[in-house]
Amino acid sequence: MPYSKEIEQVIEIGRRLYAKGFIAGVDGNLSIRPNSREILITATGVSKGFLEPEDLVVVDYAGKTVSGDRKPSSEMKMHLAVYNGRDNIHACCHAHPPYATAFSVVEKILPPNILPEVILTLGQIPLVEYAPPGTAAVPRALERFLKEHDGFILTNHGVLTLGRNLFEAFYRMETVEHYAKIIYIAEQSGKLNFLDLDEVRRLEKLRETLGTQTK
Repeated sequence: MPYSKEIEQVIEIGRRLYAKGFIAGVDGNLSIRPNSREILITATGVSKGFLEPEDLVVVDYAGKTVSGDRKPSSEMKMHLAVYNGRDNIHACCHAHPPYATAFSVVEKILPPNILPEVILTLGQIPLVEYAPPGTAAVPRALERFLKEHDGFILTNHGVLTLGRNLFEAFYRMETVEHYAKIIYIAEQSGKLNFLDLDEVRRLEKLRETLGTQTK
């Protein structure tokens, strides 16, 4: 199979997701867009913490298998929708980190105006309405958020993060989960302290100049 460098990256990120407890069993899926014709994606029904090269599949933009003996992830439609909708994105990471997924289960939006670091590195994290996994309803639910955001909480379905490369997508997954954990702990301790609107706007403009925003 081609794309040996990209395969190594997917295997490494799969191990990191598993080590951090962001996935269990055969949860989650990862993909990389190595060029404008094909996508490298994890196969369905395999543990992302113990991936082997044969656990990855190359598909074209119609979802047809180009290389690999396994069936591509059941979430392939979601990944294809991202790549078709965002020319600047080259990697997707979908997982079920516990704190952020808990927010998805209770349909609670992560506040966009608490931590400067989150505003600077990721921006707002929208809550996407529930859609049955593996169906065309998932990309339809994502559609209205896709152009402006790089991380999403999927109702009853976990988290999806995007990046210019797979490491960036993974780091954004870490940020979403870390933020969700902080918000959860803070809410148990007292009232949240929100940043004022002027500060949020200042941080958003700063993000544009720092290169942390995917363009």
